[in-house]
Amino acid sequence: MRFAPTLGVLVLVLVFGGAGVQAHLIEEADYQEMKRQAVAHKDAAPKAAEPFLKFPESVLLDWDEKYLYVGSDGMPAHPMMIGITAWQQQVPLPQSYYGKNAWSIPLHPVPAAEGMSAKTNFFRGAIAVAANGIPIFNPIKNDGKTDTFLAGELDQYGGHAGRADDYHYHVAPWHLAEKLGSNLPLAYALDGYPIYGFNEPDGSAVTGLDLFHGHTNATGEYHYHASKSYPYINGGFHGQVSVRGGGVEPQPNATPVREATSPLPGAKITGFESSPEQNRYRVEFVQGGRKGSVAYQVFGNRQVQFSFTNPDGTTREQTGVQGRQGKATGDRPPDGPKGNEKGGRGPSRENDPNRKPWIENHLSEMDSDRNGKLSQEEMMAEVRKVFEGYDGNDDGKITEKEANERGVHSAMAGFIRQHFAEVDADQDGAISLQELKDTAMRMWEKYAGGSDQGSKRSPPPPHQP
Repeated sequence: MRFAPTLGVLVLVLVFGGAGVQAHLIEEADYQEMKRQAVAHKDAAPKAAEPFLKFPESVLLDWDEKYLYVGSDGMPAHPMMIGITAWQQQVPLPQSYYGKNAWSIPLHPVPAAEGMSAKTNFFRGAIAVAANGIPIFNPIKNDGKTDTFLAGELDQYGGHAGRADDYHYHVAPWHLAEKLGSNLPLAYALDGYPIYGFNEPDGSAVTGLDLFHGHTNATGEYHYHASKSYPYINGGFHGQVSVRGGGVEPQPNATPVREATSPLPGAKITGFESSPEQNRYRVEFVQGGRKGSVAYQVFGNRQVQFSFTNPDGTTREQTGVQGRQGKATGDRPPDGPKGNEKGGRGPSRENDPNRKPWIENHLSEMDSDRNGKLSQEEMMAEVRKVFEGYDGNDDGKITEKEANERGVHSAMAGFIRQHFAEVDADQDGAISLQELKDTAMRMWEKYAGGSDQGSKRSPPPPHQP
């Protein structure tokens, strides 16, 4: 790495890789804290550090007796986004996965009494970290059914930018094998077990994989394997992880800079450019045979300036500020791995000013009379629909298992999976009808009170959806 003078609270890092020199902005305080801890080590790095040490230009490591901490700015040294045909208009922005917001890999993984499948769980956040420091999310997106690879949502390296303009993979980073070989893992799952490529570390063929796409070798060591068809990566967790709201906790926060964007039908991303000397990036796409682009520049005050050129020739500008939204979920765990429990530290994002209100994102799905407004009756109809769909045994409550295993066709289905702990107001491990109604009404009242879009019809009777 090469370092430039500090720019406000940020520092400029030049990363050298296959895509040329890329300029990345990271948060100075977190990076320097982690760097101090890393250089202070007198002991040898743990075995789990070996694949990450192959990428010193983009990964910073720290460790203690229980965890390996993997730091990066979330920007790989390869072109991004090219080839995506189902694009939601996000673009890659540097993140600050450093210090207390670094990735935590257990050094002494513990087999779970009963593992958890990624087919029905873990639709929020990462499930593994690649050797180059890029997080890997479940290949099934948060609707619980869409294979992101088959849906055309991923680039030629198996990644894309998420709702916070955070780049991550959704399949195994196969390309890293060129540098790592077969004897080192491509990634580590968040339960602490390594993920190898298509062959065994000794180059032999892979056989006898279990439900989670892993197996135990002759010496009794468990590991996962990558593949070019589902599950692509670890198909769940053989080891113990802490779970909250449908995802592994704790894990780092990405820092959004603008409201979540929506799909651009028929668009295909054809190019990605970067100008490191000016911290400029450009995503190019084609829609309907006409070209468009998103050009953006990251400044030292965490401000990002966007310039959009639409296929019809119109343009617009947008500016946002990248910053933390409360306490990071990546605070280092005080203890070793625990069972499948709620112990996460993720803050509620209900009041995140950079996040587009949930109702506005899903208005068209709930607006049954198609008048462009959402009434109380329409909101409560959605509550009734999702509650009845999730409450499979009709006992008047939704457990976290029901929320993660049942497929419900409803706008609120993903919301419940991702915000289970927040909706469960009394923290009894289940969501009652009244808890869901109360949450929905708070959301609706905020929506109706903050704009003229809400339609205030007569409220439903108390305790009735």
